Amino acid sequence: MATNQDYSRYFQGLYNISGFDGTIESDFLKLGQVPDDRKSDLIDYNINGFDEYRTALQNYLRSVYPLDYNNFAASDLGQMLVEMFAYMSSVLALRADMTANEMYIDTVKNEDNLKRLLQLIGVSMRGPTASKATGLLTVPKGTTIGTNLTVNENDRTVQVINQRSNVALSYTILKQLDNGDLDLFSKDLTLLPADFGAPDSLSRYASGLFLLEGALKSAAGTFRGGVKTRQTFELTDGPIIEGSIGLSSTEGGAADTGGTLYNEISNLFLASGGTQAVFEKTYTGGFGAILTFGDGVRGRLPSPGSNFVVTYRTGGGGNGNIATGSLNTTVRAFLEGVTPIEVTLENTTKGSGGTPAESVAHAKRYAPYFFRTQYRAVTGEDYNVLANSFVGTAGTTAKCMASLRSNGAAANVIDLFVLSKASNVQLERASVAMKKELLDYFQNYKMLTDDVVISDGVVRTLDIVATLYIDKSNKRFIDSIQQKAADKLLEYFNVDNLAFGQKLSMSDVSNFMLTVPEIRFFKVDNLPNDIYVNFNEIVQLNNFEFTTELV
Repeated sequence: MATNQDYSRYFQGLYNISGFDGTIESDFLKLGQVPDDRKSDLIDYNINGFDEYRTALQNYLRSVYPLDYNNFAASDLGQMLVEMFAYMSSVLALRADMTANEMYIDTVKNEDNLKRLLQLIGVSMRGPTASKATGLLTVPKGTTIGTNLTVNENDRTVQVINQRSNVALSYTILKQLDNGDLDLFSKDLTLLPADFGAPDSLSRYASGLFLLEGALKSAAGTFRGGVKTRQTFELTDGPIIEGSIGLSSTEGGAADTGGTLYNEISNLFLASGGTQAVFEKTYTGGFGAILTFGDGVRGRLPSPGSNFVVTYRTGGGGNGNIATGSLNTTVRAFLEGVTPIEVTLENTTKGSGGTPAESVAHAKRYAPYFFRTQYRAVTGEDYNVLANSFVGTAGTTAKCMASLRSNGAAANVIDLFVLSKASNVQLERASVAMKKELLDYFQNYKMLTDDVVISDGVVRTLDIVATLYIDKSNKRFIDSIQQKAADKLLEYFNVDNLAFGQKLSMSDVSNFMLTVPEIRFFKVDNLPNDIYVNFNEIVQLNNFEFTTELV
C-alpha cells in the first residue's frame, strides 16, 4: 500500500509534467525505470482539456511507476490528486491559449484588446454615427420676434422614445451655417427674425434647422507646461459619435469666443507641419476617447497653461433612424434672451445616417488592409479598403466596391459602387450628403490624375420559403428551434458576410443551417440552387417563412 511519502514522490512528477515548473527533470526519472529514448514521450504538449490531461497523467503513472502504484480506482486518494492536477492544467492551458489568441488581430475576441492591437499599426476602430432629420420649430401665433430667439444649452437637447426598439434617444437642435455645415459646437441656439415667417403669425423655422441624435457633453482641461512630447486628454463618457468632437483653447483668446480651434485628424502623421492645430482621436473601451495633441513637429505643440474646452456628443446607432413625426414636443426658448415662451418642435423627415460602432468582425477584416494602404489610394484594393473604412457625419459605408477603368495613359477613373446601412440589417442607397463626404474624403488620398465617380450599388432582395426537418423527439421545442433557425438564417445574410457580385448557393445556406444541432435537414422550396448577381449587385434577405416537418 502506498504511503504518504510515496504519494509525495509520485506526484512531484505529476506536478512537473502538468507544466507548472516548465521541466520534466525530477528525481523519479533518475530511478532508471524509463528508458532514456522514451523520456521525450512523457509529455504531449498538444493535449487539451480535463479528460485528456487526466488520461495523460494516468498513463504517466503506469509508465514510470508500474510496480509501485497500480490503484486507479476513482475513490483512491491518488486519483483525486490526478484529477486535481488535470483540472488545474486544463484551466492554465485554456488561459494560455486565450492569452495567445488575444495577441493577434486574426484571433482576438476582446474589443478592448483589439483596439490596443490596432493602435500598434496606427488604425482606430470607427465609432457610431448619428441620425439626422429636418426639424420644424413653431412659435405661438401672435408672437413678435424682435432681435432674436434663444434656446439655451440645457434646453436644446430633447428626448424621444423609438417606438420600434423602446430605446430612449436624445436629439440636439442644430442650425445650418452659411457654408452648409452644421453648427456643432455653439452652446446656445440663436435664431434671428429672418429665420421665421411674418411676425405676429404662425411663425415656423424650417430652413436650416436639423435634429441630430446624441446627448451634448462638454469637458475642460489645461495644457501642461514643459512638455515636448505629445499630450493626451481622455473623455470617459461614451459611446462618442464620430465627427462630434470640437476643441477650443484660450490660445489667442477666450476658449468659447474666438480662441484657437483644434480640428480632428485621422493621424498626426498627416499634419501639415508643426503649426497646424489638430488632435488625433483614439477610441477606448465603451467608445470613450483619448485625444492626442501634436509635438511641434507633427501638429501644433499646445501653449503651456492654456485652458481648453471640449464639446462632443454621445449616442448614435441604428436606433436613431426614427420615423417622420416621432419627435413632437415643446421646448423652452427666450425672446430677446429674457422673455420665456414655449415653442413646438417636431421632425418633418425620417431620421437617417445612424449606424452602430464598427464591429469587431469588420475591424479584423479591414484594419490590416487599411494599414497597407499607408493612407493613399492607388490600387483598386486601396479604394476598396478606404471606402469600406469610411465614416462621416451623414453616415458610413455598409458596402463598397471599386472598379477601375482607364481614361488615358496617365489617369484612371475609379467607379465606387456604394451602399449605406439603413439599420442593423438593411442596406439602402447612400444619401447625397454621404456621397459628397465620401468624395471629399478621397481628395486626401487619391492621385491627382485619378477621377473618382460614386454610383449607387444595387440591392437584390430575396424571399425564402423553406422546410425545417426536425427529429420527433424535439416536438415540444419546435418554437425555440424555429427561433434558432431564424437567428441562424439572419446571421448568414448579415451584410458583413456578403459581397458585391457574390453568387448565392442554396446548398451553402442549407449546410450553414445544419450547424443548429436540432435541425436534421433544411430545404429551400422556392429558389433554384444557384443565384447569380451582377458585379454591382448584392443580395439582401427580405422575408422568410419556415414550414416544420417532424422526421
